[in-house]
Amino acid sequence: MPSRALFLTLALGCVLSAGCRHHPWKRPAPPPCPPGGSALIPPTGLPDGAPPLPPVPRGVAPDNGSELLLPQNPPGRARSEYPRIVPADPRGAILGTPDFIERPRVVPADPPAVDARSSPPIDVAIGITDFTKVKEGVSAGHRPTLEGLDWLKAKGYKSVVYLRGANDDDTTDRRQVERRDMKFVSLPVTPETLTPTWIDEFNQLLGDTGSRPIFVYATEPAVAGTAWYLHLRTAEFLTHDEARVRASRLGRIEEQSELFQAAVKALITKR
Repeated sequence: MPSRALFLTLALGCVLSAGCRHHPWKRPAPPPCPPGGSALIPPTGLPDGAPPLPPVPRGVAPDNGSELLLPQNPPGRARSEYPRIVPADPRGAILGTPDFIERPRVVPADPPAVDARSSPPIDVAIGITDFTKVKEGVSAGHRPTLEGLDWLKAKGYKSVVYLRGANDDDTTDRRQVERRDMKFVSLPVTPETLTPTWIDEFNQLLGDTGSRPIFVYATEPAVAGTAWYLHLRTAEFLTHDEARVRASRLGRIEEQSELFQAAVKALITKR
């Protein structure tokens, strides 16, 4: 009896010893780490049967002196073979490709502002000093040169009026003007000739549309200023001050002169 009990005890001990070795909550001990560094973790996603990739040294860690490893690409595909998503250009080309180059656009600059007060007139008279447009179809200025007469002819002027002083000769002027097929009119402006009849003749000449364009000139500024003063007072119906200011731009007004006093008397008589 004692022998049988001893045998059952030994058998039970062997069974318990084998069951404890394979218990599910008891994990096996991890394998020992290789000498000289930390454990290497193999990359995931490798196909079955692919050889392990060797580590690529990147540098040395400053704390423990171990090597730093770069991540590896999966076998069979290089880094440059991965598709790159690049935003497309609205014109159909892909941005960043060498066959598409954005050409610089030339933007025209705004033209500089032009000051009308300082800009020269568009049509400058040639050979005529102080050329001025009095009104539509009527211009005035100093005595024109031969080039000035050619310029008047080229511009389509039909008549030339010479406001002649007491000592002026109009022979040469008449010949040169008529040689260019323009009408020449000589009006003497003296204290004796300034009458209401003279005023009517001058106004009628400037108002004749068939004789326009008309150019009026004088060799003496006082003669031109007095004649224009009478025209502005009687044809344009300006006041004394208004006519005096405008006539001063076309000649010279000398109110104390004998010529201007004769013009004032002719103006009073005409009324």
